[in-house]
Amino acid sequence: MNYEEFFALAKKKKIDNIQITEKTTISSSFELINQELDSYDDSNNINYSIKAEKDGKTVKTQTEYLSEEILDDLIINIENTDSSYEDEYLKEKEQITKEEVPSFDISNELKSLKECAKLRKKYSDIDKLTISFSEDYINTRIINANSVDISTASHQCKLYVEAIARKDDQYASFSNQLLETDKNKFNFSQFIEDALTKATILMNKEKLETKKYNLVLDSAIASCIISNLATMVSAANIREKTSCLEKKINTKVFSEKLTIIEDPRDKKYPGYRLFDDEGTETYKKNIVKNGIIETSISNIKEAKINKSISTGNAYSGIGTRNMYIVPGEKTLEELLQELDNGIYITDYMGASGTSISTVTGNISLQIFGFKIEDGKIVSGIEPCIMTTTIFELLSNIREVGSDLQFIMTSSASPSLLIDSISIAR
Repeated sequence: MNYEEFFALAKKKKIDNIQITEKTTISSSFELINQELDSYDDSNNINYSIKAEKDGKTVKTQTEYLSEEILDDLIINIENTDSSYEDEYLKEKEQITKEEVPSFDISNELKSLKECAKLRKKYSDIDKLTISFSEDYINTRIINANSVDISTASHQCKLYVEAIARKDDQYASFSNQLLETDKNKFNFSQFIEDALTKATILMNKEKLETKKYNLVLDSAIASCIISNLATMVSAANIREKTSCLEKKINTKVFSEKLTIIEDPRDKKYPGYRLFDDEGTETYKKNIVKNGIIETSISNIKEAKINKSISTGNAYSGIGTRNMYIVPGEKTLEELLQELDNGIYITDYMGASGTSISTVTGNISLQIFGFKIEDGKIVSGIEPCIMTTTIFELLSNIREVGSDLQFIMTSSASPSLLIDSISIAR
């Protein structure tokens, strides 16, 4: 069923408003294990998010196809819901033509990464080297019965490397990933050699004394921690008193060196969007400026509750795209030199955020990484526990690195040099 037929049938069934968000994802990917091709996949998926209004009530559903059955289900859901929430439906929007779907060719990347995988042979302790690469095109199109038809598309390439070292019955692993909009920006050999080197160093681990340490958070780990701020500045969570940043908007709570921007319209970053999933136009905004929290973020529903305007942050709830810490001028190597003696954290258990409470701000993470002496990596460290709060961690920033890197579309960070954080073995 095409859109015109779907909307005509909705009108016939006396649905007052209906709007579809169509998401098209086209992907090519492969995985190499010890230089051998383990998998190669091409996919092309389309799914739909539909919201419909009847008798002043709006409901939403997800589907992979359009049919009369979907409309009947929407009507049943409307009739059985107690909510009288009235959503907004786009009107009089300037049309944005859907981009022509690109064709992918990742054969050159496969050839290059196969060649780079030979670097494993330089490291006698490396037992397994896994390399994954993918190229994706994601198009979001919103179309409705009010003749609105707008599209926004992003393009992203992901590189993932995991190196596993083995000596007798002892194992150590190091993994890293990177997201770029232009695959020509990848330095494959450098990225792989870094993983191989660090996995080898991790075969030698030292136990740390329980005390406070100065540390460097690797950009990937800082990105994962910073991603939790989207939940903390959600207007819904602030209103419901489930955010540790309640009553802290327009208040200085972090280091003045910390400025966090959300800029979905910056096309050089992978979270590029002209509008969110509800069609609200995105814009550049300060989340934090010089340690002061300046903005809470919302979707249409939350904006209506708060009698305000949506900030264009509707992404499967309230979220962000291209939110990042504004980088400084020092490289990671320079941060390690300034650290002098301390810890370089490159991974933690529970990277999904389950060990970071957005309600209290408490952080308790099992961390992994390296011991730094005289500004250089000397060994790995035995797994230990970092205990702090989001307030202490981001208030104790001494320097912000220059190595801004995205590993997800929602948020990113450069490496951070942070003072005096409790570490327990």
